[in-house]
Amino acid sequence: MACFSFHPVKTIAAGEGGMVTTNDDALARALRRDVSHGMVRDPAAFQDREAAFAADGAANPWYYEMPSPGYNYRLTDIQAALGLSQLGKLDRFVARRAEMVARYDERLASLAPLIRPAGRSGGTPAWHLYVALLDFAALGKDRAAVMAQLRAAGVGSQVHYIPVHHQPYYRARYGRLDLPGGDGWYGACLSLPLFPAMTDGDVDRVAAALARLAGV
Repeated sequence: MACFSFHPVKTIAAGEGGMVTTNDDALARALRRDVSHGMVRDPAAFQDREAAFAADGAANPWYYEMPSPGYNYRLTDIQAALGLSQLGKLDRFVARRAEMVARYDERLASLAPLIRPAGRSGGTPAWHLYVALLDFAALGKDRAAVMAQLRAAGVGSQVHYIPVHHQPYYRARYGRLDLPGGDGWYGACLSLPLFPAMTDGDVDRVAAALARLAGV
């Protein structure tokens, strides 16, 4: 199975919720059942035959069964319609994001090593996020101060993400873990604005604000 998020900031947005895909028929049947309270409306799958069928052998039109517990995991019809309309624009969204990533990379090149694009692992990403890695110690500012300075310049920023092993639930369950890769990323990462409606000028404005931070 593969899971996709349709949160408002993702490449395809449906307001909230997401999608699961699979090429396994049994998993697909289970997903369709469990996404809607665990309900089954297929007469062939009914277990209580006496309750399910009328005297003439036809399935009772109101009848359903719940052979397993489930919850309401459905997108609303409105959200699904929005998601389908967004899907038709996916190629355009991804292409525009890639253009902006290339422009960010070009504009930030002169700011290295103080500020540099996050490393790439190959493939063809859809660029949900654009993450820069900052040497906060060398900049002489902590991340909160950098974010405040960017905000004062009209530039939003965020951190993606706080490592899971820092969260209280996982610390209580597994103790304090030494994961230098995740901690190193968390210590330097800062997500910059990236969405299809941005203009080239918007990217340049963000890069200029970072340049002022770096004193370049």
